[in-house]
Amino acid sequence: MILNNLHWTKHRLPKDITFITAEELHAKYPSLDVHGREDAAVREYGAIFIIGMGWPMNDGSDSEEVRSPAYDDWKLNGDIIVMHPLTGYRHELSSMGIRVDSDSIVAQLKHRGMGDQVDLPYNRAVINNSLPFSYGGGIGISRLLMLLLRTAHIGEVQCGVWHDEHYRMVSGCGIDLIPDRIIDFKSREMVSDDKAMHP
Repeated sequence: MILNNLHWTKHRLPKDITFITAEELHAKYPSLDVHGREDAAVREYGAIFIIGMGWPMNDGSDSEEVRSPAYDDWKLNGDIIVMHPLTGYRHELSSMGIRVDSDSIVAQLKHRGMGDQVDLPYNRAVINNSLPFSYGGGIGISRLLMLLLRTAHIGEVQCGVWHDEHYRMVSGCGIDLIPDRIIDFKSREMVSDDKAMHP
């Protein structure tokens, strides 16, 4: 509601979010790669929740996203993605999921060729049902700020360290990054903005 009350977001965010599985998304845009079909979907629907990310597609194509095998259940997870009003591309706001249980963790570790990790303390605790079932997720605050403030680069809303060539490139596009110090990878030393922009 807050987003839709801002003048520049009107007609950009839909009233409802569209739920779609990774498999359905792949079937809908078979000729596109992962990010290509997510771009196409948010341009069509405005906001989507992709369900089930981690397992390969039924036709053997790559998974929608590479997820940790010991984190969430790849059939019970998902991402909220919207269309960024400035760039017109996919903009992920949240990732969430129901955590692995004793069956899913073993299957996912085996799929990744990491079956030898079943005896790691956390993995073994999940397999032995020693931990309570749980779920989790979060909203990317910096990504949400990018949407609210209509910025094209995450460096406009959070402090980071950017190498000099990237800094010059985005500065040439009119993008002001927050930090006043950057790394010159050639010399491996910290340099100020003035030195970087006027060597």
